[in-house]
Amino acid sequence: MKAITRDKADALNKLILNDPLIQEFKRYEEALKARPELLALEDEIKQESQIILKKKALGELTDRELKAYEAKKEYFENHPLIVNYLNLKSEVNDYLIQVETIINEELVKAID
Repeated sequence: MKAITRDKADALNKLILNDPLIQEFKRYEEALKARPELLALEDEIKQESQIILKKKALGELTDRELKAYEAKKEYFENHPLIVNYLNLKSEVNDYLIQVETIINEELVKAID
C-alpha cells in the first residue's frame, strides 16, 4: 500500500474546504464572529445556567430569575443566525463523519 502523500492530503483538504456546505458554514461562522454580543450572550447563558441549577437545588430560585434566564435563553436559541449556524454545524459534522467513514472503508479494502 502506498503511503498517502502530503499532496494528496492537501488536495483532499482543499476539496473539502471548497465544498458548498463548508463554504456556507464558514460564512455563518464569520457572521457570528462579527456579532460579539451573541457570543457574550452565549457565555452569559452558560454561567447563569450553573447559577440557576445551584439556586434550584438550594430552593433559592425565584420565578423572576427563572423567567429572565429562560427569556434570554429563548432569544439566543431562536436568533436566526444561531439557528442557521447550529444547523449547518450539525450538517458539517455529519458530512465529515461520512468522509471519515469512506476513507476508513477504503483503507480496510486496501489492507485486505
